[in-house]
Amino acid sequence: MHTKLVALVVFIALAVTLAAVAAAGQVATKQRVAIKQKGGSFVLTPLKPGAIKADSGSAAFCCWTQRKTMRDGAAIEIDNPRMTLTGKRGTLVARNRVGFIDIPDGWSVFAGTWKVIRGTGQYAGLAGGGRGAGVFVPNGNEKARFEGFLAP
Repeated sequence: MHTKLVALVVFIALAVTLAAVAAAGQVATKQRVAIKQKGGSFVLTPLKPGAIKADSGSAAFCCWTQRKTMRDGAAIEIDNPRMTLTGKRGTLVARNRVGFIDIPDGWSVFAGTWKVIRGTGQYAGLAGGGRGAGVFVPNGNEKARFEGFLAP
């Protein structure tokens, strides 16, 4: 009799656990996105289906801190600009951490990471980030591409 009672208790505990997991719903998945930035504008493109829809609008960078260092004999400037993307579907604010390397004739290239700080509209409550790279040309224009994941 004791064995049957223990088996019944284990069965009930398992059923309660499965019911709790089912009630919790499906775990939110990360959505892969790409952000193309050129000058003062951006285009966000979902690379995987999900809640985030395509968007475009203005891009602004501010609040830099700069630190110069050497890596493997190359002079690198480490910066952390705040990136604000204001589109038709909301505003996404992210912090970048990038390393700039000067190349001949006034050009420079950069690569680094980005991480979401906050958002509004379709970006409200999102977390995530990724990597990015770009180029600054002598006339002051820049182009960049950022890719990564966004999730609730």
